[in-house]
Formats: sequence, structure tokens, C-alpha cells
Amino acid sequence: MKRFTIVRAASLCILALLLFSQMELAGPRPAGQDNWTQLVPEGEDFAAMIPAKPTVRSWPVGRSTFAPQLEQILDHHDYGGYGDGLVFVIESYKAERPQRLWNQLLKLRGDQDIVFEREIAFDGVVAKQYRSTYSTQYAQYTRRIVRFVTNEHVYFLTLATREPADPVVDRFLSSFRLRQPQDQFTPETTRAEAIGSSEAFNGREVTRKATVVWKPEPTYTALARSHQVVGTVVLRAVFAADGYVTNITATKELKDGLTEAAITAARNIRFFPAEKDGKPVSQWLMLEYNFNLY
Repeated sequence: MKRFTIVRAASLCILALLLFSQMELAGPRPAGQDNWTQLVPEGEDFAAMIPAKPTVRSWPVGRSTFAPQLEQILDHHDYGGYGDGLVFVIESYKAERPQRLWNQLLKLRGDQDIVFEREIAFDGVVAKQYRSTYSTQYAQYTRRIVRFVTNEHVYFLTLATREPADPVVDRFLSSFRLRQPQDQFTPETTRAEAIGSSEAFNGREVTRKATVVWKPEPTYTALARSHQVVGTVVLRAVFAADGYVTNITATKELKDGLTEAAITAARNIRFFPAEKDGKPVSQWLMLEYNFNLY
């Protein structure tokens, strides 16, 4: 029995050494590897690997009453999220003449502070990448904008990182490709589960406050416009440690769907989470959305 115990112990030691050597050869696991997932939205021309499940916002479409000369937009969606230190937003516009819409949108967007970096070619599409650096009272970050046109869509990608040369940007872009017929669409998922109120801090309790990168405007509902509803919606929300807005409550409301429009806009805010002692934490913030008719 004693001999069997010694032999068994020796065998276990050898097995452990073999497993350890294999782990050393394989190298360390890249950060966030398990969180990256494929995004193939239905009706879009692209597929990509992203570091977290996105929120999806669908915008009203049709002929613009403010810019009737603008090419009619048939579909407009935003796919955005945060993970592995990367804020990402994919803006999608579908049109019968996407190249014409592309030229018009470039004039309307007015990105004057961006610097051209490089061209990116994939699947016969040539995209242009630009860079800009933003400094706020609390943080500095680098933003990349990638623009390209497909047969049916215009795409604008916004990618932001705290570090100017974060390799996560190249990882994201290297996965971007045109959708293939065999690709299966990924279903839309709902994120941003509510967290306990005691898990979030106020601005005075954190060492670095949440930094907003992307704050979309709410849409004016047709009913509110017809009733000429104006005013301000005030929301209280948690900017959670995972980079998503949760626990949204209205402290000041407007009728005819404007409060709901403000909540939808707030849910799609993209930001770098607050930090406390070097770790990401959740932070309470107040948001105001002004609705005016001109």
C-alpha cells in the first residue's frame, strides 16, 4: 500500500509538470479573450468581433424635413458598447444611393479636428481611418473614426481608448469584414441590468470620474411636435463599472413620449467608467435633455 501511494504521488507530480509546461508554451491568455463575441446584425453588410454585447438603437427614417435635399435614409442603427478598455460605436445608414448619402453626411458632420491616419482595405472595401485626442478635466482619451461605404450602407465607426496606441483598436478593426451568406445573424440582446444602489458612488467618492465619449441626442416624437411640447427631462442614472448606463429614473418628465425618448438616448451613452483606487466602479450621474421647437 505504501509503495502504491508513492508511485501515485510521483505520477501526479509528473502530470502536473506536463500541464505546467504546456501552459508556459501557450503563453498568457490575452486580456478579455473570453468576452469577445461575433456581431452580425440582420440587414447589415458587416460582421465583426466585439469585446462586449452591444446596445442597439434604431432611429426614425424617411425624408428629412430639415434637409429635403438629403438622400433618403432607409434604415439607421447604432451599435455601441464597452469592453476590454474600448468604447465602440458603429453607425449604419442604408440608402438607395449610399455614395451620395456618404458625401452629404461628411459635409453635415463637420469633423474638423481629426487627422488622417491610414487606409484600411478589406473584402474590396477601402476605409479611411482618422484620429483625434480629447482632454477633459478628468481624463484624456484618443478617438479613431473609420468611414467606408458598401453597396447598400454608409458606416461610421467610432473607437475610443484611454491609451493612444492601445492594440485593442487593431484587434477590433482586423476582425471587421463584409458579411457572407453563410454567416448567421446574431440576435439583439438587452444589456444594462440594474445594480444595487449601494454599489454606485457619487462624484466626490471616486478618484477618476466617468468620462463620456458618446452622448446621442433624443428624438422628438411626432406627437410631442404636433402638441408643441417643450421643456427639459431630467434623469438620474448609474454609469456602471462595465461601461453601460443602468438604473435610469426620471426626476422631471415631459409628456407625449419625450421622457421615454430621453431614456433611450441615455441608455446609449458610451463612456469610460469611473475609477476608485485604480479599479473601475459605478457612479451616479444626473442627465438633462432639453426639447425645443425652432
